[in-house]
Amino acid sequence: MSIPHVHLCIVDQSVIRQWFYRQLTAYYLQGELQALYHWCVQEIHGWTLAQAYAHNDREVTEQEMEQWNAVVSRLQDKEPVQYIFQKAHFFGVDLFVDRRVLIPRPETEELVEWVLEMHAEQDLRVLDVGTGSGCIPLALKSQRPTWKVSGMDVSTEALEVAAHNAQSLGLAVDWMLKAVQNDSWGNDMDVIVSNPPYIPDELRGTLDQNVEDHEPSIALFAPDKDPFFFFRRIAEVARKSGVKEVYFETHATDQEALEQELSQVWDGGMERRKDGAGKERFMRLFR
Repeated sequence: MSIPHVHLCIVDQSVIRQWFYRQLTAYYLQGELQALYHWCVQEIHGWTLAQAYAHNDREVTEQEMEQWNAVVSRLQDKEPVQYIFQKAHFFGVDLFVDRRVLIPRPETEELVEWVLEMHAEQDLRVLDVGTGSGCIPLALKSQRPTWKVSGMDVSTEALEVAAHNAQSLGLAVDWMLKAVQNDSWGNDMDVIVSNPPYIPDELRGTLDQNVEDHEPSIALFAPDKDPFFFFRRIAEVARKSGVKEVYFETHATDQEALEQELSQVWDGGMERRKDGAGKERFMRLFR
């Protein structure tokens, strides 16, 4: 169903809102729809939530109608709204994102918070492994300007996005194109942070459509039959390089198995932390 053109009838914002919900009710839960509508209102009209309801009677222009039609069509295809508007909010900064990078998750903000909480004063050299959009190092740098922060990824395309975000935010972060499994890296770092690909390959085909159909699989799935590969390799490099701490975001399952796996390559202590939903999602290696 298309919205009628403005020269055929006058359409105000209340009509758009009702139409938006009708078109997408079959695809999203009520709470999701509300969040999506508010996001679209902000991006298409530049309104706050309060302004959106204050402008219910405002006539919608033909150009705005075309935008609404295009956005709703893409939402019906389960395309993430962050890709539609090429924007993601993360730890107080707005990031450019597209299908070259994973959309930053709220849980990852908790990982950043843990690093900041543990290091409130001292200056550090921090490396984020598998940086994607650069969300982790950029968030850290925005809060600790004196830290020397770097981001590493195997994807040239991902690093293009990360570098674009750093330039837009005016944050000095170093970017490295390296493969975790092959290249030499990790020297001269105090802390390594990583939200690596950790979804077991056997779960391919079970994720939400908006994730599996649109986000880069290289950033989602662990190597076939070795879900702990990246964790083990990062811990091994950290030990050999003399890194003092490693912070991981994990799959929130099999924490005992992961700890046992890492104990084979890490010679220090380990600590787990739950996320806001009460799931054991984060792990800290230290010595």
